[in-house]
Amino acid sequence: MNIIHKSVSSPLKEAGQFTRYMRTLTVGALVLGLSLLLSGNASAQSKELIDAAKKEGKVMVYGELITPTMRAIKKGFESKYPGITMEFIYLSGAPLMNRIVSEQDAGRHLADVIAIDTVRMPILKDKGYLTQYSSANKGIYPTEWHSVPADYWIRNHLYLGGVMYNDKSVSPKDAPKSYQDLLDPKWKGKIAMVSPVANDLIFAMFAGIVQDMGEKAAYEYFEKLAKQNPLVFGPGGIRVSQGVGTGEFPIGIGFIGHVFSVGTQPGYNMRLADVSPLYAVGGPGFAVAKNAPNPNAARLITDYMLSREAQEMIAGIGYRSNADGVKGIKELTEAKISVAPVLTGDAAVKLRAKLRQLFGG
Repeated sequence: MNIIHKSVSSPLKEAGQFTRYMRTLTVGALVLGLSLLLSGNASAQSKELIDAAKKEGKVMVYGELITPTMRAIKKGFESKYPGITMEFIYLSGAPLMNRIVSEQDAGRHLADVIAIDTVRMPILKDKGYLTQYSSANKGIYPTEWHSVPADYWIRNHLYLGGVMYNDKSVSPKDAPKSYQDLLDPKWKGKIAMVSPVANDLIFAMFAGIVQDMGEKAAYEYFEKLAKQNPLVFGPGGIRVSQGVGTGEFPIGIGFIGHVFSVGTQPGYNMRLADVSPLYAVGGPGFAVAKNAPNPNAARLITDYMLSREAQEMIAGIGYRSNADGVKGIKELTEAKISVAPVLTGDAAVKLRAKLRQLFGG
């Protein structure tokens, strides 16, 4: 996969310095012995963790991953660890944050794990709602996806923004082949899009377009797109995906992972438009809540989510896994991906104001 990294998390400098230092040591036997000892302890702790989690019997995940994805995770986890039930609550990013903050501030500790875009995680960490957990599976992720400080979360996969279409309403040869193709008069009034104002991840996608086109050209493009009278929905992205899947909307701008999850439901007909690049607009981490009612099960499901097994499943339903060696769906593996920037300050205010003027808020 061709990935253009424009804005990603920084590596842990301290961890990198420590690693380089360790590699210079000449006492190889000591290091090897220590490694074997730690490996043995990790295995023993894993058995203890499983037993303790089974005694708890359940785990509650608060997440912004859509319901079909959550169900797939639930099925895989419960099959691997019979006797532990995964319960989950799905809400899109901002409503989920509001619920977490209100519950935690009130001392209502219901969530064991919080699965939310890692851009939002620092707020929860700074408020003291999260606890560190060093997963046995963290080593398969490059350091750029790890939290700073370490072990609060790992961005295990990416949400991708792009264009989808209903292949019963639109033939593949007529489907858009570029973002400029969305401006064709034949699509006027026929495009549904997730609100770039109400949905922070789609806002990031539009920020990515500005990054790639340049501000002047991008703003002119947005103005022309607005004249196509798109139907704008939000804050969640599921409404657009469902509408494209059922044929209510021929074309959609939103989360293309839904093509391979929502779009596989009976009666749905969806395809990924061959529009390049796709935009990496965020991605979730699984973080253990500090006051988790089921702390062992919380750690166990975090291990599961970071495992290669779970990531291969995730990649197979339309996400781009950040785990080393996990490829997934060919269309996504071969796609050019641009990592959208995380805008802050005046730049974010300016773009949001422009998008609100054009597409409503």
